[in-house]
This record gives sequence, C-alpha cells and structure tokens, in this order.
Amino acid sequence: MRQENINKLEKILGAGNCQIDPDIRRQHSCSKTALPDAVVYPESSQQVAEVLRLAGEEGIPVVPWGAGTMACRGLLPLAGGLVINLTRMNKIIEYDYENMTAYVEAGIPLGELQKTLRTHNLYWPVEPVEPDTCTVGGCIAAGASGPSKLGYGDVKFHILGLEVVLPTGEIIHTGGKTVKNVQDYDNTRFLAGSWGALGIITKAMLKLRPVPEKETTVFLPFKQLKEAIAAARIIRNDTLPVALELLDGAAMAVLARAGWKADGKGPGVLVAYNGFREQVDTQVDYVKKQFPAATILEGEAAAAAWQARRQLFPVFAGASGAILASVAIPFTAMEEFLTRARDELKQSRKGAALAAHFGNGHVHIFLDEAPGAYAGVQETVNRLATLAGDLGGLLVVDNIDDLTLTRRWVEARGRAVMELLSRLKAAFDPQRIMAPNSKVLAYVIDNSRAVS
Repeated sequence: MRQENINKLEKILGAGNCQIDPDIRRQHSCSKTALPDAVVYPESSQQVAEVLRLAGEEGIPVVPWGAGTMACRGLLPLAGGLVINLTRMNKIIEYDYENMTAYVEAGIPLGELQKTLRTHNLYWPVEPVEPDTCTVGGCIAAGASGPSKLGYGDVKFHILGLEVVLPTGEIIHTGGKTVKNVQDYDNTRFLAGSWGALGIITKAMLKLRPVPEKETTVFLPFKQLKEAIAAARIIRNDTLPVALELLDGAAMAVLARAGWKADGKGPGVLVAYNGFREQVDTQVDYVKKQFPAATILEGEAAAAAWQARRQLFPVFAGASGAILASVAIPFTAMEEFLTRARDELKQSRKGAALAAHFGNGHVHIFLDEAPGAYAGVQETVNRLATLAGDLGGLLVVDNIDDLTLTRRWVEARGRAVMELLSRLKAAFDPQRIMAPNSKVLAYVIDNSRAVS
C-alpha cells in the first residue's frame, strides 16, 4: 500500500488507529507470510464508511475483523490490503428491558455483553465455541451459534436488525426493534453469515431472552461408540435438550487434558437443559431413569465441563496445529456416519477425534496433522467427504486453503447458483474490494485474487 494511502487513513482515524507494525499485521492474518499492509481501528460507523470509500477509490482489498476466533475458517490468506478491526466499536448503545432488545456495536465481546445482560436477568441465546473472546459482529458475520443451536436455533433467529456499511461507503439499516419488521426482502438475515464479503456489520439489534430459572448439565459415560450414539438419539428425541454433544473416546481424552476429567475412558455424551425448574427436573429425571450411570453437573462443575468442551480443538491441536473438518449430515444418518468415520480413521492410522453437535447433525473431525501438511491426510478426508455425500450430507475443511471440497458441493447445486453469487457480489461490491479471500465466494468470483 502506498504511503500516501497510509497518510490518508491516519487522517481519517488518527495516527494510533492505523498500524503497520509486522506483529500486529501478523495477528490479523490467516498465514505467517501473507500479511495485510495495514490494520486500522475505527471508532465509529462514519469512520468505517470513510475507510471503505478510500479503499474503493484506490482498489484496496478490505477484510473486516473482530476477535479473529473464526477468521481462518472463512477466509483464505490475503497478501496486502487492509484489515478493519472493529473491537474499539464496543458499546451497548441501547438496552431495552421491556422490549427485551439490545442495540450494540459489532465489536463488543460476547462474554462482556452476556455478563451485563445477566445483571438484568436477560441474555442473548448464542453460545459459540469461543463465547468469552468472540465479538457479537463476528458471531453474526460467521453464523457462529455453537452447541445451543439445538435448543435455540441459528444466530440469525436472534437478531432483529443490522447497521451495515456497504463497500461504497453507504450506511444502511435493516430490520428494527419490532419482531415483525420485513416489508421487502429479509436483508437482515441475508447479510448475516456473509463473512464480510458484502459489507461490514457495525451495529446489531439483538433479540434477548430471560435467563432460565434452572440450568443443569448431564454427563453420560459409555464403553462403546454405538452405545453413546443410541443414548444420544433417545435423549434428543425424548427430552429436547438445549445442547447435546457426543464425543468419542479420543475426544474425551482431550477433555481430560483440557482440565475436565470424567468417569470412564470411552465415549461420552454431554447434555444441557435450561428452563423452568419443574421442566428441567423432569427432563433430568427421565435421563437418570433411562441411564443410571448419568452424572448431574450444576454450577461450577457444569461450567468446567463446557469450558473444557470449548477448549477441545485448541488442546488437541497444540502448538503444531491440527486440521479441522466440519460435516453436516441428516440426523437420521448420524449413526452410520459416525461409526463408519471412526472405522475409516482407525484404518488410516491417523490421530483423530470426533466431536458432534449431535442433535444438529453437525460433526467436527480433528486430524492430528498441521494444516500446512494437508496432503498427508487428503486421501482420508476425501473418503470421509464421499461418505458424507453418499449419506446426503457434505464435508468441508475449515482451516486450510484448499477449496476443492467446497467447490464440489457448490457446483453440485448447479452452474446457475455460481452465476447468481457472482452477480450478487458485483451488485454489492462493484470494485471487488470486500473480503476477496472469503471462502464463501472466492473461487466463484475471482480465484486469482483470492489466493495470494
């Protein structure tokens, strides 16, 4: 980036809010070598708009950034360009107890927001894997919902409106405070989950819920994976939990390293129930009756179990890193996929662990191979992808640069889908500056610019 443009950014934001230090740039990259030219820290939507207008005039690629906890799952490495870090836009603009809404800036940490809301007996029912550090805007842009998606639904269900700065520098508002607020296309939910490829979310109107009267976690240990799967199926169908996690024996061993040691050495099922006391007690009693070995966890004990679950992948990956594959599968095919996937991983002799948001049909596969050494496990991943496809699902690898598997399932939807995505991108972002390295759109639009 030319020094002239750095000077213009400093004039817009102030000298301390435009950083070119290599360490800061490295912290805002999905690669050790492909770094942005600069990182800027706007403090208002107007500053974001001015930065985008400058980027559009100069053809500078732009990537929005929150806490960065999900970035490398949705973005490819990008050499050069500009990262817009929104963490200094972290205010609660309006808190409305009666309407059970909060209007917040996108850079507010989710953990900080939840702590404030709970003092008023309300909370935002979105609990991604990194709830203490991730930002609200990052959750919305990445569609990160976490284990509680089973009981509460996708993050898109819990937003009423957005403020978005378009690549042209225009500021638009979608939705509002009322629950029914759609007179045209549902732009709020269309823009959510777009990974910053269509604009930058700067504010969000959130739909809140009362804090449950009682929250209880149940843990069930098993000796065999098939036993755990059968139990999880019964629990999901008969008791409607808020969250239902199934972990194979390898994943349970990682939980112990993460600081939570459970009974038994085999697979386990972790279940969360929230609601009125009588409701939760009835659900838990049912589980205890069906599975006498179940352990009831509350308070600090439950918090420790879920904190270890959140640390599962970082602990598994360690300092050398690991490959993370995500599989979406029809619930009715979960048993077949999990058992056959476990057999495939055993035959491949690759270190691996399975952790499933069981009720949602979402499986995480952790492979003990650094992302840069993907070639070493590619054949195994391809076989697992074929298995998922045969069962009506799909597999993608979250933290590598190879888009082959993503391309496969997008192309299977038809050439018209790819052309439509390209036209939408061009309509929102005629200069093609916004998140050109987004995995959602990169190969569809201009692969030569997406991969540096």
